[in-house]
Amino acid sequence: MPAATNLLGLTPLNHIPAKLFLPYILYFDTPDPQTAVNTLQKGIDKVISQLPWLAGDVKHFDHDEDIRSHPVQSYLPLPTFRPVSEQRPVLRFQANVFPSKIVLAMSFWHSVFDGTGAGVILEAVAECCKTPSDESETPIAQLIANTHPLLRKKVSNFPTQCQTRLDHPELGVPVFDPNTSTAQWDAMESALADAVETARYTFSPEKVSQMKDTCTQVLPKLQQSSASWISSNDIITAVLAICVDRTLHPERANKTESADFLMAVDLRSRVQPPLPETYPGNAIFPVHDSIYLQETAGQTGEDADLLHLTHLALRVRSKLASMDETLAYSAPAAVADCDDWTKIEASPADIIVTSWRGLKMFSLDFGAGLGHIEDFEPGLALVPGGCIFLPSRVERSGSTPPWEVCITLKKGDSQTLAKDPLFSRILA
Repeated sequence: MPAATNLLGLTPLNHIPAKLFLPYILYFDTPDPQTAVNTLQKGIDKVISQLPWLAGDVKHFDHDEDIRSHPVQSYLPLPTFRPVSEQRPVLRFQANVFPSKIVLAMSFWHSVFDGTGAGVILEAVAECCKTPSDESETPIAQLIANTHPLLRKKVSNFPTQCQTRLDHPELGVPVFDPNTSTAQWDAMESALADAVETARYTFSPEKVSQMKDTCTQVLPKLQQSSASWISSNDIITAVLAICVDRTLHPERANKTESADFLMAVDLRSRVQPPLPETYPGNAIFPVHDSIYLQETAGQTGEDADLLHLTHLALRVRSKLASMDETLAYSAPAAVADCDDWTKIEASPADIIVTSWRGLKMFSLDFGAGLGHIEDFEPGLALVPGGCIFLPSRVERSGSTPPWEVCITLKKGDSQTLAKDPLFSRILA
């Protein structure tokens, strides 16, 4: 155990995400699994030697069966949740070894890292795997080691920078009872997993662009907003909110009932000077908004869908534009005012949208026996309505890569969603 003087405290922002383990799962094709495992072991050992607060390890299991014959959860080194009475590691690795493939899973405690921060750690792992000798330079790992303590201290001081306190209805109590026993969680997780399915959908950049152009033509007809343009990301986010919700709740198809969605927003660039992208901590905050709007209530059909989509995409853009330095300082100040930071957390929503598209997973070279990943997927699939933008693949032509999204739905709903008339308009 590290000495008390070496302990790193969690910042107020660290307490906002859900208190659970998030997994990243990386798939490698390899002609030499033993070399691949040795590369991972040496690389992770080197990362831990330079960033000892990670304290990770590798577990590997030999399977002769097909790589897709096992549930994703069997690849993970840690369960999604651990009670407060048990050790909660910062992160753990597990290498699952197949005759010609490696499935590397990294589970990380979400109170320590957000998705971007965990991605930076994997960049350091790839760097150390590619240059495992002790004397080799590791600029990313060294940059983290040299800047992380000071950056964490800076983020911890955000509440003192707050000059305007905002209301934060986005904050509530933890979703999972911290005193839930392991046995109770195992039973709950099994029941949740049996009731859901996760499917991957690919959206065509060309079709998304066409949809954005169509909605842009509608913008002048809408009431003035703080935003005057919309992005492809806004379009896809709005499509997900509308279509996933009405797939899960067909009774809301007339758009007259209440439902909300949540977007996780990175605050690194919202302060001045901005936090570097290599800050491996937690700097996200949720944006909530209503899915069904008064302007489109009761309207159905293709034209109504287009109007609804345009309204909602514009609201997404306006919400994102409102995520400024004032909010970045006010949110942690609200947490800091609480007597017990562990009892506060971002409130859930009917639809949750998280983007890992900016992660560099497909461009990383992990060295001997591994090289670049063949595929990536999230390992969190317990709650219907969860939508995760996957890391962008590398397009050699320089064109925009397709958008890939993993969506968790109730059992049997995946095909229903694919047939949704609005959703299907942007599918590749």
